[in-house]
Amino acid sequence: MEESKNRLTIFKYNAILSILFFLSSTFYLGIQTKNYSFTDYTISQMSYFLSKDQLSIFNLLFFIKCFLDLSFAYYVFKFYNLRLKTLPAAVLLVAILSFGLLGFFSVNQFPLIHLIIFIITFFSWIFSQYTLARLTNDENFVHFSKLSILVESILGNLFLFFNYFNAISETAFLLLIFLWLTIFIGKYLK
Repeated sequence: MEESKNRLTIFKYNAILSILFFLSSTFYLGIQTKNYSFTDYTISQMSYFLSKDQLSIFNLLFFIKCFLDLSFAYYVFKFYNLRLKTLPAAVLLVAILSFGLLGFFSVNQFPLIHLIIFIITFFSWIFSQYTLARLTNDENFVHFSKLSILVESILGNLFLFFNYFNAISETAFLLLIFLWLTIFIGKYLK
């Protein structure tokens, strides 16, 4: 039993690793891509500037992040003894799998489907933060999570309102999630 638990521990930090991997990979690919600008386009819009081979690699980044996040979710499910039909598990899976779907439905080929999936990912992740925070039974962390969700929502709306939704604003959003995950993992998944 202890050996199984130790093997499972390698998945604990995969959500943090997935964000670092995704941001660093897309940053590297963005620098290499002619005519792409982080201040003018979103990460997904990089697909407009990529060759067919580069697009395959770009889409693969979404799948790798999704796979890493799924292994993290597996750890969380085991840690909190969650079944798939529980609300925290279902919402977390929707957030993770919808992000992975962005790799199948790139914005340059499926703009409307991509937008719908993006909206689902955004709201399911926010709701997932709250439901996971409730699992901790720590009202301070629940309060912190509510503030984090509020900041993420305000920033998302401001970026849209001022038409400043680009790779830089997406990176800021992912870094807020990174902060929340670091606290959640460091303090509540021991």
